[in-house]
Amino acid sequence: MDDDAIEYYFDDIESFYSDEILNRPYSNEQDVQRIITQYIRFLIRYSKDFLKTLNEINQVAYKLIDSKICLDYSTVVLAHIIHSHALKEQEYIPYAVLLAAGRDEPRWMKFILSESIQSKKNRLFRKLIQEIKLGLFHTSFEISSILFSLCFELSKLDKIEKYDLDLVDTSLINQLLNLVQETRGDAQESFNYDVIRLLLVFNEQYMMSGQSENLVLDVLSQRIGTSDIFSANLIFMLNRSNDTCIQILILKLLYAIFTRINLYEYFYTNDLYVLVDIILREVCGLGDTKEAQTLLEAYLRVLEPLLENTQLNSRPYKKNEIYRVLQQLIHPGMRRKVHSTTKRLVKRIIENWWEKLMDCNSPYTSSLGPSTPSDDIPETELTKQIV
Repeated sequence: MDDDAIEYYFDDIESFYSDEILNRPYSNEQDVQRIITQYIRFLIRYSKDFLKTLNEINQVAYKLIDSKICLDYSTVVLAHIIHSHALKEQEYIPYAVLLAAGRDEPRWMKFILSESIQSKKNRLFRKLIQEIKLGLFHTSFEISSILFSLCFELSKLDKIEKYDLDLVDTSLINQLLNLVQETRGDAQESFNYDVIRLLLVFNEQYMMSGQSENLVLDVLSQRIGTSDIFSANLIFMLNRSNDTCIQILILKLLYAIFTRINLYEYFYTNDLYVLVDIILREVCGLGDTKEAQTLLEAYLRVLEPLLENTQLNSRPYKKNEIYRVLQQLIHPGMRRKVHSTTKRLVKRIIENWWEKLMDCNSPYTSSLGPSTPSDDIPETELTKQIV
Protein backbone atom coordinates (compact mmCIF):
# COMPACT_ATOMS: atom_id res chain seq x y z
CA MET A 1 0.00 0.00 0.00
CA ASP A 2 1.20 3.53 -0.82
CA ASP A 3 2.26 5.32 2.36
CA ASP A 4 0.36 8.42 1.22
CA ALA A 5 -2.87 6.44 1.57
CA ILE A 6 -2.15 5.53 5.19
CA GLU A 7 -3.65 7.76 7.87
CA TYR A 8 -1.36 8.40 10.83
CA TYR A 9 -2.60 9.63 14.19
CA PHE A 10 -0.21 11.14 16.73
CA ASP A 11 -1.11 12.01 20.28
CA ASP A 12 1.80 14.45 20.57
CA ILE A 13 5.03 15.53 18.91
CA GLU A 14 7.03 12.80 20.66
CA SER A 15 4.94 10.09 19.00
CA PHE A 16 5.48 11.84 15.65
CA TYR A 17 9.25 11.81 16.16
CA SER A 18 9.19 8.13 17.13
CA ASP A 19 7.83 6.96 13.76
CA GLU A 20 9.68 3.87 12.51
CA ILE A 21 9.84 4.45 8.73
CA LEU A 22 13.64 4.64 8.75
CA ASN A 23 13.84 1.30 10.58
CA ARG A 24 12.13 -0.65 7.81
CA PRO A 25 14.24 -3.46 6.30
CA TYR A 26 16.35 -2.87 3.20
CA SER A 27 18.74 -5.01 1.18
CA ASN A 28 19.60 -2.95 -1.91
CA GLU A 29 19.67 0.58 -3.30
CA GLN A 30 16.09 0.38 -4.54
CA ASP A 31 14.87 -0.42 -1.02
CA VAL A 32 16.88 2.51 0.32
CA GLN A 33 15.45 4.94 -2.23
CA ARG A 34 11.90 3.75 -1.52
CA ILE A 35 12.30 4.18 2.25
CA ILE A 36 13.86 7.63 1.90
CA THR A 37 11.01 8.76 -0.35
CA GLN A 38 8.50 7.43 2.18
CA TYR A 39 10.21 9.36 4.97
CA ILE A 40 10.44 12.62 2.99
CA ARG A 41 6.77 12.38 1.98
CA PHE A 42 5.82 11.61 5.57
CA LEU A 43 7.61 14.74 6.80
CA ILE A 44 6.07 16.92 4.09
CA ARG A 45 2.61 15.58 4.85
CA TYR A 46 2.75 16.46 8.54
CA SER A 47 5.05 19.49 8.38
CA LYS A 48 2.31 22.02 9.13
CA ASP A 49 1.36 20.15 12.29
CA PHE A 50 4.72 19.20 13.74
CA LEU A 51 7.53 21.07 11.94
CA LYS A 52 6.97 24.71 12.79
CA THR A 53 10.42 25.73 14.06
CA LEU A 54 14.00 25.22 12.90
CA ASN A 55 14.69 23.03 15.93
CA GLU A 56 11.82 20.72 15.01
CA ILE A 57 12.89 20.62 11.35
CA ASN A 58 16.50 19.91 12.30
CA GLN A 59 15.43 17.12 14.63
CA VAL A 60 13.76 15.11 11.85
CA ALA A 61 16.59 15.94 9.41
CA TYR A 62 19.25 14.65 11.79
CA LYS A 63 17.12 11.60 12.54
CA LEU A 64 17.59 10.63 8.90
CA ILE A 65 21.28 11.58 8.78
CA ASP A 66 22.08 9.59 11.93
CA SER A 67 20.02 6.56 10.88
CA LYS A 68 21.63 3.23 10.00
CA ILE A 69 20.22 3.35 6.49
CA CYS A 70 21.99 6.66 5.85
CA LEU A 71 25.23 5.43 7.38
CA ASP A 72 25.13 2.33 5.16
CA TYR A 73 24.10 4.11 1.95
CA SER A 74 25.03 7.76 2.48
CA THR A 75 25.78 8.66 -1.16
CA VAL A 76 22.70 6.80 -2.40
CA VAL A 77 20.52 8.62 0.14
CA LEU A 78 21.88 12.09 -0.66
CA ALA A 79 21.83 11.57 -4.44
CA HIS A 80 18.25 10.32 -4.24
CA ILE A 81 17.14 13.31 -2.16
CA ILE A 82 18.78 15.68 -4.67
CA HIS A 83 17.47 14.13 -7.88
CA SER A 84 14.07 12.82 -6.77
CA HIS A 85 13.04 15.52 -4.31
CA ALA A 86 15.14 18.70 -4.06
CA LEU A 87 15.27 19.27 -7.83
CA LYS A 88 11.69 18.19 -8.53
CA GLU A 89 9.56 19.50 -5.68
CA GLN A 90 8.83 22.94 -4.26
CA GLU A 91 9.22 21.72 -0.71
CA TYR A 92 11.72 22.77 1.94
CA ILE A 93 12.12 19.40 3.70
CA PRO A 94 14.63 17.99 1.17
CA TYR A 95 16.65 21.22 1.47
CA ALA A 96 16.67 20.91 5.25
CA VAL A 97 18.06 17.37 5.08
CA LEU A 98 20.77 18.35 2.58
CA LEU A 99 21.74 21.37 4.68
CA ALA A 100 21.94 19.31 7.86
CA ALA A 101 24.03 16.65 6.11
CA GLY A 102 26.48 19.23 4.76
CA ARG A 103 26.85 20.95 8.10
CA ASP A 104 27.28 17.66 9.93
CA GLU A 105 30.01 16.51 7.55
CA PRO A 106 31.61 19.07 5.18
CA ARG A 107 32.53 16.40 2.62
CA TRP A 108 28.84 15.76 2.09
CA MET A 109 28.27 19.37 1.07
CA LYS A 110 31.01 18.89 -1.53
CA PHE A 111 29.19 15.76 -2.71
CA ILE A 112 25.89 17.66 -2.87
CA LEU A 113 27.59 20.37 -4.93
CA SER A 114 29.15 17.93 -7.40
CA GLU A 115 25.95 15.88 -7.68
CA SER A 116 23.95 19.03 -8.49
CA ILE A 117 26.10 20.03 -11.47
CA GLN A 118 25.12 18.94 -14.95
CA SER A 119 26.53 20.42 -18.17
CA LYS A 120 28.50 22.90 -16.04
CA LYS A 121 25.28 24.26 -14.53
CA ASN A 122 24.49 23.90 -10.84
CA ARG A 123 20.84 22.88 -11.02
CA LEU A 124 20.27 23.06 -7.27
CA PHE A 125 21.80 26.54 -6.99
CA ARG A 126 19.69 27.74 -9.93
CA LYS A 127 16.50 26.34 -8.40
CA LEU A 128 17.23 27.93 -5.03
CA ILE A 129 17.89 31.33 -6.64
CA GLN A 130 14.65 31.16 -8.61
CA GLU A 131 12.66 30.25 -5.51
CA ILE A 132 14.28 33.06 -3.51
CA LYS A 133 13.41 35.49 -6.31
CA LEU A 134 9.80 34.28 -6.34
CA GLY A 135 9.58 34.49 -2.56
CA LEU A 136 8.02 31.03 -2.41
CA PHE A 137 8.83 30.51 1.26
CA HIS A 138 8.95 34.09 2.54
CA THR A 139 5.87 33.55 4.70
CA SER A 140 8.11 31.81 7.23
CA PHE A 141 11.51 33.07 8.36
CA GLU A 142 12.44 29.57 9.54
CA ILE A 143 11.77 28.01 6.14
CA SER A 144 13.35 30.89 4.23
CA SER A 145 16.42 30.52 6.42
CA ILE A 146 16.89 26.97 5.12
CA LEU A 147 16.90 28.16 1.49
CA PHE A 148 19.28 31.03 2.14
CA SER A 149 21.63 28.88 4.22
CA LEU A 150 21.78 26.05 1.67
CA CYS A 151 22.40 28.55 -1.12
CA PHE A 152 25.20 30.12 0.95
CA GLU A 153 26.85 26.77 1.69
CA LEU A 154 26.81 25.79 -1.99
CA SER A 155 28.17 29.18 -3.04
CA LYS A 156 31.10 29.34 -0.64
CA LEU A 157 32.61 25.98 -1.62
CA ASP A 158 33.81 26.81 -5.10
CA LYS A 159 33.69 29.34 -7.90
CA ILE A 160 30.23 29.64 -9.44
CA GLU A 161 30.25 29.40 -13.21
CA LYS A 162 29.12 32.42 -15.20
CA TYR A 163 25.97 30.61 -16.37
CA ASP A 164 24.81 30.39 -12.77
CA LEU A 165 26.16 33.70 -11.49
CA ASP A 166 24.23 35.50 -14.23
CA LEU A 167 21.04 34.59 -12.33
CA VAL A 168 22.19 36.96 -9.59
CA ASP A 169 20.96 40.28 -10.97
CA THR A 170 20.42 43.76 -9.54
CA SER A 171 16.79 42.94 -8.84
CA LEU A 172 17.83 40.05 -6.57
CA ILE A 173 20.50 42.13 -4.79
CA ASN A 174 17.92 44.85 -4.12
CA GLN A 175 15.45 42.22 -2.95
CA LEU A 176 17.97 40.85 -0.46
CA LEU A 177 18.91 44.31 0.83
CA ASN A 178 15.22 45.12 1.25
CA LEU A 179 14.82 41.93 3.28
CA VAL A 180 17.68 43.03 5.52
CA GLN A 181 15.97 46.38 6.07
CA GLU A 182 12.62 44.72 6.81
CA THR A 183 13.94 42.13 9.29
CA ARG A 184 15.65 44.39 11.79
CA GLY A 185 13.82 43.09 14.87
CA ASP A 186 15.36 40.79 17.47
CA ALA A 187 12.96 37.98 16.55
CA GLN A 188 14.22 38.08 12.96
CA GLU A 189 17.92 38.54 13.74
CA SER A 190 19.04 35.05 12.69
CA PHE A 191 17.27 35.28 9.33
CA ASN A 192 18.65 38.79 8.82
CA TYR A 193 22.17 37.40 9.15
CA ASP A 194 21.37 34.55 6.73
CA VAL A 195 20.46 37.13 4.08
CA ILE A 196 23.63 39.13 4.76
CA ARG A 197 25.76 35.98 4.49
CA LEU A 198 24.30 35.35 1.04
CA LEU A 199 25.19 38.88 -0.06
CA LEU A 200 28.70 38.36 1.29
CA VAL A 201 29.25 35.19 -0.70
CA PHE A 202 27.88 36.83 -3.86
CA ASN A 203 30.48 39.57 -3.43
CA GLU A 204 33.14 36.89 -3.03
CA GLN A 205 31.95 35.20 -6.23
CA TYR A 206 32.23 38.46 -8.17
CA MET A 207 35.75 38.92 -6.83
CA MET A 208 36.65 35.37 -7.85
CA SER A 209 35.16 35.79 -11.32
CA GLY A 210 37.83 38.28 -12.33
CA GLN A 211 35.22 40.51 -13.94
CA SER A 212 35.12 44.24 -13.36
CA GLU A 213 31.38 44.03 -12.72
CA ASN A 214 30.28 43.53 -9.12
CA LEU A 215 26.53 43.90 -8.75
CA VAL A 216 26.70 43.91 -4.95
CA LEU A 217 28.86 47.04 -5.00
CA ASP A 218 26.87 48.57 -7.86
CA VAL A 219 23.61 48.26 -5.94
CA LEU A 220 25.15 49.44 -2.66
CA SER A 221 26.40 52.59 -4.41
CA GLN A 222 22.80 53.33 -5.40
CA ARG A 223 21.49 52.77 -1.87
CA ILE A 224 23.70 55.02 0.25
CA GLY A 225 21.53 56.09 3.15
CA THR A 226 18.82 53.51 2.38
CA SER A 227 20.55 50.31 3.52
CA ASP A 228 21.68 51.37 6.98
CA ILE A 229 20.59 48.11 8.63
CA PHE A 230 22.86 46.18 6.28
CA SER A 231 25.86 48.41 6.99
CA ALA A 232 25.30 48.40 10.76
CA ASN A 233 24.71 44.64 10.96
CA LEU A 234 27.77 43.98 8.82
CA ILE A 235 29.91 45.61 11.53
CA PHE A 236 27.89 43.91 14.26
CA MET A 237 28.44 40.47 12.68
CA LEU A 238 32.17 41.09 12.42
CA ASN A 239 32.21 42.07 16.08
CA ARG A 240 30.45 38.89 17.22
CA SER A 241 31.48 36.19 14.76
CA ASN A 242 33.93 33.44 15.67
CA ASP A 243 33.68 31.93 12.19
CA THR A 244 36.86 32.69 10.27
CA CYS A 245 35.12 32.20 6.93
CA ILE A 246 32.46 34.79 7.76
CA GLN A 247 35.07 37.20 9.14
CA ILE A 248 37.11 36.96 5.93
CA LEU A 249 34.03 37.43 3.74
CA ILE A 250 33.03 40.54 5.70
CA LEU A 251 36.55 41.97 5.53
CA LYS A 252 36.70 41.38 1.78
CA LEU A 253 33.46 43.30 1.28
CA LEU A 254 34.67 46.10 3.56
CA TYR A 255 37.90 46.35 1.57
CA ALA A 256 35.93 46.49 -1.68
CA ILE A 257 33.71 49.26 -0.29
CA PHE A 258 36.59 51.35 1.08
CA THR A 259 38.49 51.16 -2.22
CA ARG A 260 35.56 52.14 -4.44
CA ILE A 261 35.33 55.91 -4.73
CA ASN A 262 31.54 56.16 -4.84
CA LEU A 263 31.32 54.06 -1.65
CA TYR A 264 33.96 55.83 0.44
CA GLU A 265 31.27 57.31 2.69
CA TYR A 266 28.82 54.39 2.59
CA PHE A 267 29.09 53.81 6.36
CA TYR A 268 28.00 56.21 9.06
CA THR A 269 30.95 57.70 10.95
CA ASN A 270 29.92 56.06 14.23
CA ASP A 271 29.98 52.65 12.51
CA LEU A 272 33.52 53.39 11.35
CA TYR A 273 34.52 54.17 14.94
CA VAL A 274 33.17 50.78 16.00
CA LEU A 275 35.08 49.12 13.16
CA VAL A 276 38.34 50.72 14.31
CA ASP A 277 37.71 49.42 17.83
CA ILE A 278 37.11 45.91 16.46
CA ILE A 279 40.29 45.98 14.39
CA LEU A 280 42.40 47.20 17.32
CA ARG A 281 41.01 44.46 19.54
CA GLU A 282 41.36 41.68 17.00
CA VAL A 283 44.88 42.35 15.72
CA CYS A 284 46.13 42.47 19.31
CA GLY A 285 44.46 39.19 20.25
CA LEU A 286 45.26 36.92 17.33
CA GLY A 287 47.55 33.95 17.88
CA ASP A 288 50.37 32.47 15.81
CA THR A 289 48.39 30.03 13.66
CA LYS A 290 48.15 30.21 9.88
CA GLU A 291 44.47 31.07 10.23
CA ALA A 292 45.32 33.91 12.63
CA GLN A 293 47.93 35.26 10.20
CA THR A 294 45.36 35.25 7.39
CA LEU A 295 42.94 37.21 9.56
CA LEU A 296 45.63 39.66 10.66
CA GLU A 297 46.55 40.42 7.06
CA ALA A 298 42.87 40.85 6.15
CA TYR A 299 42.32 43.33 8.99
CA LEU A 300 45.41 45.31 7.99
CA ARG A 301 44.33 45.41 4.36
CA VAL A 302 41.00 46.88 5.44
CA LEU A 303 42.58 49.32 7.88
CA GLU A 304 44.60 51.20 5.25
CA PRO A 305 41.70 52.36 3.00
CA LEU A 306 39.50 52.77 6.09
CA LEU A 307 41.90 55.39 7.44
CA GLU A 308 42.73 57.03 4.11
CA ASN A 309 39.50 57.02 2.09
CA THR A 310 36.60 57.34 4.53
CA GLN A 311 35.43 60.10 6.87
CA LEU A 312 38.26 59.06 9.20
CA ASN A 313 40.68 60.83 6.88
CA SER A 314 39.30 64.18 8.00
CA ARG A 315 38.00 63.05 11.41
CA PRO A 316 40.76 60.83 12.86
CA TYR A 317 39.74 58.42 15.59
CA LYS A 318 42.16 56.88 18.13
CA LYS A 319 45.06 57.76 15.85
CA ASN A 320 47.70 57.46 18.57
CA GLU A 321 46.39 54.10 19.71
CA ILE A 322 46.31 52.85 16.11
CA TYR A 323 49.91 53.94 15.65
CA ARG A 324 51.03 52.24 18.87
CA VAL A 325 49.34 48.99 17.85
CA LEU A 326 50.92 49.11 14.41
CA GLN A 327 54.36 49.62 15.94
CA GLN A 328 53.78 46.72 18.31
CA LEU A 329 52.92 44.46 15.39
CA ILE A 330 56.31 44.99 13.76
CA HIS A 331 58.29 45.34 17.03
CA PRO A 332 56.68 42.68 19.23
CA GLY A 333 59.77 41.95 21.31
CA MET A 334 60.58 38.61 22.96
CA ARG A 335 62.26 37.55 19.69
CA ARG A 336 58.85 36.80 18.21
CA LYS A 337 59.06 36.42 14.44
CA VAL A 338 57.10 38.94 12.37
CA HIS A 339 55.75 37.77 9.03
CA SER A 340 57.12 39.71 6.06
CA THR A 341 53.59 40.46 4.81
CA THR A 342 52.68 41.94 8.18
CA LYS A 343 55.74 44.20 8.04
CA ARG A 344 54.91 45.33 4.53
CA LEU A 345 51.27 46.10 5.30
CA VAL A 346 52.00 47.89 8.57
CA LYS A 347 54.80 50.02 7.19
CA ARG A 348 52.68 50.99 4.22
CA ILE A 349 49.89 52.17 6.52
CA ILE A 350 52.37 54.20 8.53
CA GLU A 351 53.87 55.75 5.41
CA ASN A 352 50.59 56.50 3.65
CA TRP A 353 48.50 57.49 6.65
CA TRP A 354 50.41 58.32 9.85
CA GLU A 355 53.23 60.32 8.33
CA LYS A 356 50.89 62.33 6.16
CA LEU A 357 48.73 62.90 9.21
CA MET A 358 51.68 64.07 11.27
CA ASP A 359 53.37 65.82 8.35
CA CYS A 360 56.60 64.15 9.47
CA ASN A 361 59.63 63.33 7.32
CA SER A 362 61.20 60.80 9.68
CA PRO A 363 59.56 57.52 8.65
CA TYR A 364 59.36 55.32 11.74
CA THR A 365 60.52 57.48 14.61
CA SER A 366 58.13 57.98 17.49
CA SER A 367 57.96 57.95 21.24
CA LEU A 368 58.34 54.21 20.92
CA GLY A 369 61.79 54.67 19.40
CA PRO A 370 63.15 53.98 15.94
CA SER A 371 62.78 50.66 14.19
CA THR A 372 65.79 48.38 14.15
CA PRO A 373 67.72 47.89 10.89
CA SER A 374 66.88 44.18 10.93
CA ASP A 375 63.19 45.04 10.62
CA ASP A 376 63.62 47.17 7.52
CA ILE A 377 62.46 45.78 4.19
CA PRO A 378 63.42 46.90 0.68
CA GLU A 379 61.63 49.88 -0.82
CA THR A 380 60.43 47.69 -3.70
CA GLU A 381 58.64 45.47 -1.20
CA LEU A 382 56.69 48.44 0.13
CA THR A 383 55.27 49.23 -3.30
CA LYS A 384 53.60 45.87 -3.84
CA GLN A 385 49.82 45.94 -4.28
CA ILE A 386 47.32 44.33 -1.96
CA VAL A 387 46.50 40.90 -3.24
